[in-house]
Amino acid sequence: MNDQADAERLSAFLEHKPRLLRLAYRHLGSVADAEDVVQEAWLRFDGAREVRQAAGLLSTIVTRLCLDRMKSARARRETYVGEWLPEPVTDASFEAEDNAALDISFAVMRALERLSPAERAAYFLHDLWDLPFEEVAHTLSRSPAACRKLASRARAGLAEARQRFQPSREEVDRLVAAFRISVDEGDPARLKNLLAEDAELVSDGGGKVLAALRTIRGADAVGRFLVGIGQKTSHAGHIAVRHAPINGQPGLLVTIDGRLDQTLVFDLDAVRKIKSVYMVRNPDKLARLAGE
Repeated sequence: MNDQADAERLSAFLEHKPRLLRLAYRHLGSVADAEDVVQEAWLRFDGAREVRQAAGLLSTIVTRLCLDRMKSARARRETYVGEWLPEPVTDASFEAEDNAALDISFAVMRALERLSPAERAAYFLHDLWDLPFEEVAHTLSRSPAACRKLASRARAGLAEARQRFQPSREEVDRLVAAFRISVDEGDPARLKNLLAEDAELVSDGGGKVLAALRTIRGADAVGRFLVGIGQKTSHAGHIAVRHAPINGQPGLLVTIDGRLDQTLVFDLDAVRKIKSVYMVRNPDKLARLAGE
C-alpha cells in the first residue's frame, strides 16, 4: 500500500476503535483482554489485502478473536468462586459515541453473560454493526436462518436488562447517607427504605475477599448484608467514598486507607427504588482502577 492508503486505513481504525473496545469488552468482560483483541484486530486489518467496508471488517475480526478467547474464558468462569461481574470500567477510551447501542452497564453485561457466545455474536454483528445475516453466517459458520434465531434470542434476553434506570448523583448521595447511618446504628431500616422489595445484590470477590457467594435477594436481606459488610470494613481503617462513572453509570469507589476496596453501582426500578446493587471487590478486577 502507498502512504495515503496506509494513513486512510489507520484513520478508519482509530475512528472505530472506541466501538471496537466496547464490543470486545461486551464479549469478554475484561479491559486488558479487550485491548489485546483490538490491538490484534488492527494487525490483521492492516494486513488485509482489500478493505471495502472498514467497520464491517473490523467488527468481524474482533468478533472472531473474541469467540476464540471465550473458549478459555468459559472454562475459567466454570471454576470461578462466587458470582461473576465484569471488570469495572472508567476508562474514557471506551466511550463510544453510540453508548446506548453498546451499553456496558452491569445489568446488560450480566444479561449478556447468560447468552451463548454465538447468540451474542449474531446480535452484535447484525443489530449493532448492520451486517446482513449472510455475512454473519459466514463469520459464525452457520446458516443465515440460524443466525436470525440466535440474534432473536439475544434480543429477548436483553429486554429485561434495559428496563432498569440509572440513579442521579443526588440519589447515590442519599443511598450513601442512609448506608452510613444504618452502619453506625447497626440497623438497616433507613437503608431498607430506599430498596425495592425485590432488590438484589451481586457481589464479586473471586474467592479472595469477603463477598456473597450467591445473589442476595429481597430488601431485608440486601440491607442486612450491606450493613454487615459495612461494619466489618469500618474497623479496617479510614474509609473514603467518591463518585466515579463506572460502566457508563454513576457509581462509587470505596477506599480504605487509600487502597481501593470496592466499586458500587446501582440500578433503579420505575419508582426510583434501588433494584440492583453491583459490588466488585475482587482485587484482581480492581487493580487497573487502583493504579489510575
